[in-house]
Amino acid sequence: MAPTTLLAGFRSAIAALTLGVLLTGTGCSSDNPAETTKITPATNGINTVVGPMKLADMLILSHGADQPGRIMGTVFNTSAKDAVVTISGASGSTVSIPVKANGETSLAQPPAMMLDPTTGSPGSLVTVRVSEDSTGKSAELQLPVLDSTLPEYQSYMPATPGAGTASGSPSPTLPGNTTAPSGTGSPSPSPSP
Repeated sequence: MAPTTLLAGFRSAIAALTLGVLLTGTGCSSDNPAETTKITPATNGINTVVGPMKLADMLILSHGADQPGRIMGTVFNTSAKDAVVTISGASGSTVSIPVKANGETSLAQPPAMMLDPTTGSPGSLVTVRVSEDSTGKSAELQLPVLDSTLPEYQSYMPATPGAGTASGSPSPTLPGNTTAPSGTGSPSPSPSP
């Protein structure tokens, strides 16, 4: 009877070891937090870094490829120098975004930063060149083009043709100041640099 008890104990040990290996191999353990405990902000735009500039939730709002497109997102300057970020569209239109040292500029704030024309219809990706003047770094990015289908973007859409458009440079904000113009909400939370 002793060999049978020994064999049963051996089988139990193998089963426990196999279960431990399976749980460890699949990432299930007591020291790994469940994915539902990690909060990741949902964004429709892209996030990237160009030199000391962090670009967060960057996208273009437009009614169509031949229409003006408003650039949206937030630009963070992680350097100790004021800088200007320039975004150039395929059509040759350019916008310049000043960003204070260790500060941020929210493009949800007026005045609207416009590429005219967008060159991409809603649902497409538009290639733009982003450059910054503090280190001379630049990169080509593909920004998604969205329209007013999502209600959070309706108040940020460019004026319809014939209604006129605004352009210019937005006012830089201090770190942490991401307030939207009165009567409107921010299209998405601005992540910290």
